[in-house]
Amino acid sequence: MPGGWRRSLWRGSAAWVLGAMAVVPLLAAEMDDDAYREAVAQLDARAEKALAHCKRLAAGSAAQRRCTVEADSQHAVDAAQLQAQRHPSGNNRFKALAAQVDRRHALAVEDCKTRHAGNDKDSKSAQQDCLREAKQKRAAGIQDAHQQAASEVSIFTPPKSEAERQREADLDTAIRKCDSLLGDANVQCVRGLSPEARLRAISRGSGASPTK
Repeated sequence: MPGGWRRSLWRGSAAWVLGAMAVVPLLAAEMDDDAYREAVAQLDARAEKALAHCKRLAAGSAAQRRCTVEADSQHAVDAAQLQAQRHPSGNNRFKALAAQVDRRHALAVEDCKTRHAGNDKDSKSAQQDCLREAKQKRAAGIQDAHQQAASEVSIFTPPKSEAERQREADLDTAIRKCDSLLGDANVQCVRGLSPEARLRAISRGSGASPTK
């Protein structure tokens, strides 16, 4: 994959995320439904455009794999940040920070597989060492994200409203329905969820990535 395209994709996406983080404090007013739906549509369109580019690269190549990881992980970062903007809370702030950690980890894993792609004993050993280091960095990053989010939480953080609690209960019901299905039925069910439910499912480790 051309390095210039990777840099432009990263700079554009990173600028959006950093800009959003700069103007959205932890206790900002919640985003209304119309603004949220419009923002979700923009994120999905950006992810689809990035993935469409990836599909034009050599099938199964390291360039295509990295391109796909970049697009998917950036979409997850943007979606988590958007959720934190819609419902400001310590937990959502942590998820937004954790999504960035997961993105760095996913890219590091792909780098390990590319740099140590041989089938010989030395290459396999080097790849395992590389993956182990990436896993350790992710664990440290998640711990830092916990601490940073906790440090930003105020005792004045408002409790969840009844409407928000009911909305989350409805999302969990829809996710459990998908979890009861297997194979393609599960994938199709997850893709049919609302953007908010898909993000919640991913954060819980349920279903598949919405952009796949």
